[in-house]
Amino acid sequence: MRTIFFILIIFVSSFAAIAQETNYVQDAMRYLELNGTTKQYNQAVDQLFVMLKKQYSGVHIPDSVWTELEEVKPQELMKIKSLLVAAYRSNFSQEEIKKMIEFYSSPAGKQLATDPTAMTEEQKKAFVLFGQSEIGQKIEHKKQPLSQMVGEVSELWSRELYKNITGQLKAKGYSL
Repeated sequence: MRTIFFILIIFVSSFAAIAQETNYVQDAMRYLELNGTTKQYNQAVDQLFVMLKKQYSGVHIPDSVWTELEEVKPQELMKIKSLLVAAYRSNFSQEEIKKMIEFYSSPAGKQLATDPTAMTEEQKKAFVLFGQSEIGQKIEHKKQPLSQMVGEVSELWSRELYKNITGQLKAKGYSL
């Protein structure tokens, strides 16, 4: 009887931990959407393909091949966001991520993410208040270590993506 009870407790605890992890990941992914990070990496993938097309311009690769290669974009965006979630997890709790989501869901946060130069005076005040809040202060405090982690993750991800795409080109018979 004790064994069954013990196994049940472990099972319920494991399920709760998985659910909590899933919620954190979902919240962090939403935050990355709202603050413009996903858009930034989407543009980075596009820029990589522009660069590769220039590098391989003398090789005469058909558009159909490029279209096929560009199909990795959704998976690659999910990969980088997953890596970024890990960086955020080591710096911010789920409650803090929720506070960031709340700000970036506001008119001020939306404007900050799209075009900070077009912020109204009211939006600027909201941004200043957010910056003075406990989470705003923590964001400022964590800015340097988080930027370093994000930079390292981004570099590894982009290097791997470049290697993957050039490897696929080589496998299809296209070399520089």
